[in-house]
Amino acid sequence: MKKLLFLIIILTLTIVSGDENKSSLTVVVNGVKPGGTLYVSLFNQPDGYPTDPDKAYKKDMKKVSSKQERFVFKGIPFGTYAVSVWHDENDNGKMDTNLIGIPREGTGASNDAKGRMGPPRFPDASFKVESKTHSITINMNY
Repeated sequence: MKKLLFLIIILTLTIVSGDENKSSLTVVVNGVKPGGTLYVSLFNQPDGYPTDPDKAYKKDMKKVSSKQERFVFKGIPFGTYAVSVWHDENDNGKMDTNLIGIPREGTGASNDAKGRMGPPRFPDASFKVESKTHSITINMNY
């Protein structure tokens, strides 16, 4: 019986200690227009940021139901991240742009980073996650 109790304690400590350097990251997106689908990509490296969600560390999406939407990413290791958001207003599954590539649908980035002659850069949008819970706010640009 003592061996079983000892084993349970060791397993519990192992499971708990594995989460000590992980966070629950909440991304609040403000100023969302009604309708369509909102896509959020969490990047842990500059490669692909912000235009290639396939290279994102994590991503999520949801139908827009209010002017403020909330996404929660759980089990995020402490580190440096950047978030990109785009609003597929017409639900056609792609980012609509004008002739020179400027988005015609809403976009946003962590730190409300803005691009110069292109999308925002990872260093401008990056932030550190160093606590059990972390929250950021992104304001949409249309």
